[in-house]
Amino acid sequence: MITRTRNLLARRPDILVWLILGYFVLSVILRVLRSESLQNDEAEQAFQSQFLLLGYGRQPPFYNWLQYGFIHVFGLSVATLSALKNLLLFLTCITFGWAARIVLEDRRLALVTMLGVLAVPSVTVLAQRDLTHAIATFWLVALFLCALLTTLKRPSLQGYILTGIAVGFGIITKYNFVILPIAALLAMIADREFRQRLMDWRVIPAVIVALVICLPHLLWALTHFETATEGTIHAMREGASGHAASDAVRGLLSIATSTLDIIVPVAGLFLFGFWRDCRTILRAQSRWTHMVGLTLVICLLIVALIGVALGASSIREKWLSPFLLLLPLYLSLKVDAARISPQEAIGRMAPPVFVVIVGFIVYLAIGNAVAPLIGKYGKEHIPYDQFLNTVIQERGVKPAYVVTDEQMLAGNSRLELQDVPIVYTDFQAPLPLARLAISGPGLVIWPIETGEVGIPEDIRALFAKNGISVNDTAPAILDVPYLFSGGKAFDHFGYAWINPRT
Repeated sequence: MITRTRNLLARRPDILVWLILGYFVLSVILRVLRSESLQNDEAEQAFQSQFLLLGYGRQPPFYNWLQYGFIHVFGLSVATLSALKNLLLFLTCITFGWAARIVLEDRRLALVTMLGVLAVPSVTVLAQRDLTHAIATFWLVALFLCALLTTLKRPSLQGYILTGIAVGFGIITKYNFVILPIAALLAMIADREFRQRLMDWRVIPAVIVALVICLPHLLWALTHFETATEGTIHAMREGASGHAASDAVRGLLSIATSTLDIIVPVAGLFLFGFWRDCRTILRAQSRWTHMVGLTLVICLLIVALIGVALGASSIREKWLSPFLLLLPLYLSLKVDAARISPQEAIGRMAPPVFVVIVGFIVYLAIGNAVAPLIGKYGKEHIPYDQFLNTVIQERGVKPAYVVTDEQMLAGNSRLELQDVPIVYTDFQAPLPLARLAISGPGLVIWPIETGEVGIPEDIRALFAKNGISVNDTAPAILDVPYLFSGGKAFDHFGYAWINPRT
């Protein structure tokens, strides 16, 4: 079977595009079958899809805007949450292939580049678990490379404008995206012909376009600086000792480790595909390998400098992935410079890639059903829908609004009660609780983790801030069986109904 697949791909490498599309469609299908309960980032998107805002917290808003539009066209469901994510991942692969075709002489190597992108763990492992904003960044990285490489090879006003568009949207997708155009600019300075592209008058409209796109959010971020930065900086300093030198060393080691986590599978895949010619490939160079390789190295150096400056003790793999996505393109350019035919390599590389990535999403689906057999329960086993339906049926009326102090409950409540406003205590949203409180009975919900029955203090504080007392409210506890547990294990929720104010 594998031999026939290799031979088919060697003869018809264009089939690879359809296989990639099929993989991402299968990913959506298996995600829907896995569970109706959400993961962290999915819950965040479900909750925040109530609003169209300039800023949502520590993440820039572009993915939220895409999700908002996607949900308002196709509706909110596990399927639509997964479909947007996998559509962007598919576009990432295709756009990287497009970028490769711009600068490769042997265009079949564009397919090799796409296989290399699939070998990046963040694209096919972390993303299928729980990523959102980083996924949009992957696509913007690919789009930026397309625009930049086109402009460097055949400069035109359209190319400069497209580069500005990619930079503008990239910045409002993930703040660390800005490292890439800075690194590319520095790499261009090292090449005499590329330096001339920086002196072209068409740079000015490109910069203006980028500023027009990102400036409204950046102004919001400046006026909400703590909200926009605190979460990320806290995550980077997680586990910090407070000793600057020690934390700097730990941060640099985490960068090295995270970098290797991405480099090893990608380089291993290329080694497997081109093992006979690896020495020739390593020695081969071109102006494009120099440009892309130098950009990648500068990106990592900038990340290291930022990490040391901020006292970061932990740099995660997903933060480095947007830059290390350049590695498959760089290696394909090395193969191209060596004048090595990729026909047989495509047939060798594709089967193990698809076995691993398809196997992983199948493992996630099967694991959800098998894990409870050994007493393991995750977020996708928590029975949010059953909890909410039981509470509402008990009361006999749907709440006019829901208040919770946990994002997972907020997102899953939004998924189940799509016409009901959801208020989350840690998110400042344009939902005036005082006005909601007079529209009908409210439902307060929270997870029971410590055995305490009472309404959590942060929920009480939110009501008090809006002039509403909940002291006379009687809280209750509901035990609901985990999904796939067969009624043998239970999760515990607290809830209380708030009578409408007059």
